[in-house]
Amino acid sequence: MNSSIMVRREKILLKAEELGFKQVLVTGVENIYYFTGFWGGGYLLLTQDGVRLFTSLLEKDRASENSFETDVFSAPLGEPAFSLLKGYVRGNVLVDEISFSLKERLENSLGVGLAVEPKIFYGLRRVKDEYEVSLLREASKRVDMLYDLSTKIIREGVSEREVASKIVGEAIGLGLDTSHVNTDFTPIIVASGQNSCFPHAQVTDRRFRRGDVIKLDFFFRYRGYVSDETRTFILGRATNEFRTAYEAVLLAQEEGVKAIRAGVKAGDIDSICRRVVGERGYLEYFTHGTGHGVGLEVHEPPTLSVNQSELLELGNVVTVEPGVYIPKRFGVRIEDTVYVGENVECLTHFTKELIEL
Repeated sequence: MNSSIMVRREKILLKAEELGFKQVLVTGVENIYYFTGFWGGGYLLLTQDGVRLFTSLLEKDRASENSFETDVFSAPLGEPAFSLLKGYVRGNVLVDEISFSLKERLENSLGVGLAVEPKIFYGLRRVKDEYEVSLLREASKRVDMLYDLSTKIIREGVSEREVASKIVGEAIGLGLDTSHVNTDFTPIIVASGQNSCFPHAQVTDRRFRRGDVIKLDFFFRYRGYVSDETRTFILGRATNEFRTAYEAVLLAQEEGVKAIRAGVKAGDIDSICRRVVGERGYLEYFTHGTGHGVGLEVHEPPTLSVNQSELLELGNVVTVEPGVYIPKRFGVRIEDTVYVGENVECLTHFTKELIEL
């Protein structure tokens, strides 16, 4: 990882120099991790003459332990970490992403100009190196194991919440972490019966019944990196209505994965999936984009959705997840995490054949 961090620092400083900046200020937790190996809050200042992390007193020791070749400073108790930046920050500075109010506060306090350009940082992060892909593979392998467990614990009378608790416990035992920081999504969806109609269903106390459609969506971190996978099962025998919808989503998902490669428009993958779903009469029930990038965040560029003209690049990792949600009936989603390499690789491998539990 250390060599990867050095390359990342060199790239962002070179990009900053091209834009006329000699200093880079990093505030996002994911970006601090990306450039140091430390997952936590603070202000990271990157310059040609050193890397300095300014954090709180309570995080100083952990930051010193976990960060690579980084000078760590902590503010006295009761003072904000950014108070330490004075004396180190000079001129105009490239910044990843901060609120307007914090930007004003920092500029007034430090007497500098801050150019907030989050797209530059996302542009670097969306192209994964071999080390990052290896972590995503490992995350995906472990998430696959959670689906195997799911097929063993789902049965009549068990509640969504009971299954969710067992999955989260197993995930932590497998070395995975729940998603955290800047997301309002739960890392686990267990949605049964009519609850499966909601794309982002919340876990409830509902108990499984014979004939229920059960949609499971798990995304967990492994050493910072997120794998995202969705499967849909049925408890008992599948009806023709459900089987037809399931086969439409499965075919769309498979066609979408087949079309993934560097140089393809992100929106074209969405169009392919939407066409397949539409040809089978379900287009009005496909209510979200086809996919998104994953990495240090569960949702990051690129976005595979309607009218997205950006091109997929070598090193991108994206999801392909078409879905059909028929109100008051059921929902179906099938999702894999896919690596856009010289050879496109599906990182998640749990079977997509219809499973009748």
